[in-house]
Amino acid sequence: MHPSPLQTDSALCAICQSSLSHGEEQTECPECRSAYHEECWLENGGCAVYGCAQVPPTEGRAALEIPAAYWGRENKPCPQCGKEILAAAVRCRHCGATFSSSRPEDSAEFHKREETIARLPALKRNAVLVFVFCALPCSALPASIAGLIWYMVNRDALGSAPTLYSGLAKVGLGVGFAQSVLVLLVALFYSAFHQA
Repeated sequence: MHPSPLQTDSALCAICQSSLSHGEEQTECPECRSAYHEECWLENGGCAVYGCAQVPPTEGRAALEIPAAYWGRENKPCPQCGKEILAAAVRCRHCGATFSSSRPEDSAEFHKREETIARLPALKRNAVLVFVFCALPCSALPASIAGLIWYMVNRDALGSAPTLYSGLAKVGLGVGFAQSVLVLLVALFYSAFHQA
């Protein structure tokens, strides 16, 4: 589209509601003739006037974004104190509990998430320790066995930490087991060589 020469300084862009000045690149909707800054038109992807054929299509909300049990409800119970709060609230005004999203959650789910958040610093530290001790040849075998047990027990909780820590633990376990197998093969080769 070409800048529209018809706009005056008194006209407003229908998207940003700022005045359209002479010298700014402007455009107008080919259907309803509403005036826009060219940048606003491009960013919006079309017209902003309700009912115009040039209005860009909107994305509907996925059904998973709103739990079916809470459609049409204005309130939900706080999972911490049980008092009624707004359905869209991410913090309880009664007890101060905060939530990761406005999605309603029951008390067990809330407490499990809070416990996982409290355990995150220890999980991160232990993931780094697993990596370090598995990377050292002298401690690779016992660290790999202990690290694998720790990883299997804490795999779900570790999933809520940044992926770096889960990756460190996996790489450390891989390196530790690889070193252990290599040491075992060298020992077997050495033993066979001396018996020959």
